[in-house]
Amino acid sequence: MANARKSSTLNDPFKLTILIFAIIAFMYFTAEVLKPLALSILLSFALAPPVRRLVRLGLPRSAAVVLTVVLALGLLGGLGYVVGEQLATLANKLPDYQENIEKKLSSLMKPGRQSAAKRLTTMSDRVMAKLDKPTASGVDVDTSSAEKAVPKIPRVIVVAEPSFQERLRSTTGPYLEFLGVGSFVLILVLFILMGQEDLRDRIVSLFGNRQVSLTTRTTEEIGQRISRYLATFALMNSAFGLVIGVGLALIGVPYAVLWGCLAALTRFIPYVGPAVAFILPLVFSFAYFPGWFEPLLVVALFALLETLLNSFLEPIIYGKTTGVSALGLLVAAMFWTWLWGTLGLLLSTPLTVCLAVIGKYVPGLRFFATMLGEEAELDPHVRFYQRLVSLDRQGAVEFVEEAQKKWPRAEIFDRILVPTLMLAERDAVRDDLEERVQAFIWQVIGEIVDNLEGVPELTLQSMASAPATGESSDAAAKEASAPTTIELMGLAVVDTSDVLVLKMLAQLIAPLGCHLEIVADAGSPLQVVEQVTERNPEVVVLSHVPPEGLAQSRYLVSRLRAQLSTLPIVVGRWGETGGAAAAAERLTNVGATHVVFTLADARDRILAKVFPAPEEPLTSAGGTPLKAAVAVPTPA
Repeated sequence: MANARKSSTLNDPFKLTILIFAIIAFMYFTAEVLKPLALSILLSFALAPPVRRLVRLGLPRSAAVVLTVVLALGLLGGLGYVVGEQLATLANKLPDYQENIEKKLSSLMKPGRQSAAKRLTTMSDRVMAKLDKPTASGVDVDTSSAEKAVPKIPRVIVVAEPSFQERLRSTTGPYLEFLGVGSFVLILVLFILMGQEDLRDRIVSLFGNRQVSLTTRTTEEIGQRISRYLATFALMNSAFGLVIGVGLALIGVPYAVLWGCLAALTRFIPYVGPAVAFILPLVFSFAYFPGWFEPLLVVALFALLETLLNSFLEPIIYGKTTGVSALGLLVAAMFWTWLWGTLGLLLSTPLTVCLAVIGKYVPGLRFFATMLGEEAELDPHVRFYQRLVSLDRQGAVEFVEEAQKKWPRAEIFDRILVPTLMLAERDAVRDDLEERVQAFIWQVIGEIVDNLEGVPELTLQSMASAPATGESSDAAAKEASAPTTIELMGLAVVDTSDVLVLKMLAQLIAPLGCHLEIVADAGSPLQVVEQVTERNPEVVVLSHVPPEGLAQSRYLVSRLRAQLSTLPIVVGRWGETGGAAAAAERLTNVGATHVVFTLADARDRILAKVFPAPEEPLTSAGGTPLKAAVAVPTPA
């Protein structure tokens, strides 16, 4: 009952919206508690891989956790010491660069000439001073003599000397808060890493025994994605800092180690960090070098690296490691920054990965996976249909051309064109598709099919000219005994969609020596039967695209079977998925030889009828002949 109520809540859009806003409000008002907890979990994901490696080497888990944390703190401490030493040295030498800065600013500002901004500021000050003068009856009053007559009273400000407690609190207060939060995060990281298995069991028990598989898959994928992202992120930022440090050293910028370390560290803050990493060495090069060539080289170095990372490496690497699109990461960064400030920006990518993975496995939250996922999860025929509904002829043609590079023709027909026609028929029955749009869809698909006609299909030619090993003699005998052209007849039951599918089928069987004559708008069923009787084809194919056409097909099959008892009748109910078995049973009950749902299956059935394999008599274990079994056709 509890699972049913939870499922109904997630499937109700109104309740789900209220729940999401309630969670956001809770996270906003409890940010001071949740932010250290989220940071602890993030650091746990980052330190989990080395802990697992140490455990596999035989080290106890507690020792592996302590060793990993100590090494991480030592690395950060050493890095902080180096950066701090260089920062202190830089701060002591900053006054030496004052003269160079003044020279460059004076060359830019051109002393003796006011800039436009300065002139505007001066003019606005004069206007405001004029408006602030007191007036009497619209006449300006000279207040200078009155001000001279009144003696000025000096202002005396008494400032109490702060006590020792106040000075101590003002000096150590910010550091104590930082140390307190840092200690809390460190303790949480230790407990999470040591009790990882226990924590996982608690999460599984929280969601119930019936959701063990779902919960396990979700937590495992979240852990793998975030750990992979953090490892890749750290590697990329370290490489970036190394290249920046080496590049600045080659340019001649002092403290290259400092700028490289800062560049690597600040890039952990998305979007803001790269700008800070660029501005700091640029400003220093402006102050240090007497000319402009070296600062321009610094700009060129950062521009080249950022272009390479942002345009090529980061979208590919981060998209693959996180499974989240670049646009999704940007929007999520804006949201988490609004919610939790700078720390929210730092945690935006891992938190977004969690949402995307949860949306992947929880049906009620599927929209998270759809909106944040790296790739839109659309079937090929849905993408093709979307282009046709938007009347994008060029886009639809290009989509099929790209598909031709990957799939054979029969697969293009069965995976793209036929399902698209079925979607159009469904929407037309619901009155969701205008007649002009449906006509446009028929026109474009017809043009695509016509353009494919005459283009050699390698798969079909190989089937016709190079049979499979072990069957070459039988196929050669069939080709030798078969007539040059085998006449077949295709009947379109309802509308143009049925005609288009028959044209596709004709292309698939044409290289095998079969000619399909397509009959559309043949009149009444009696007239259709007369045409079939007159032309006497080897096989008749009835074509209709769901959801319409089943009743007409059944009536036409019954009429044909009543007149032509031995004629093979193949009925194509193209693209049918739900209710395929029931439709096949209803059609075979009135006389259909086979019911097919894909063009590939239709081709195989037709070839089996045109080139029948030699039948071997069925015998029992003692050699007694048995009756032939009748195969019930099943959907493809």
